[in-house]
Amino acid sequence: GMGHKSTYDCYVSGEDANGTLTFDNHAIYCRICVDITQDTMHLLDEGKSIPEISSYIDENYAKFGPPTIND
Repeated sequence: GMGHKSTYDCYVSGEDANGTLTFDNHAIYCRICVDITQDTMHLLDEGKSIPEISSYIDENYAKFGPPTIND
């Protein structure tokens, strides 16, 4: 893949020692990242758990590549 471990990596490319984030503009141009983010937001609003959301995302976006893994 693109070196992404999670959707977080679509938006954040790094963090310095003070905790200041460096943002990545990848998601601006990536419909898949935006769709996953919007689906996640909707599922959270519906009260779904993180494992339920993760399963949903894995099932619905597997056609685009292997799922990412959160450490």
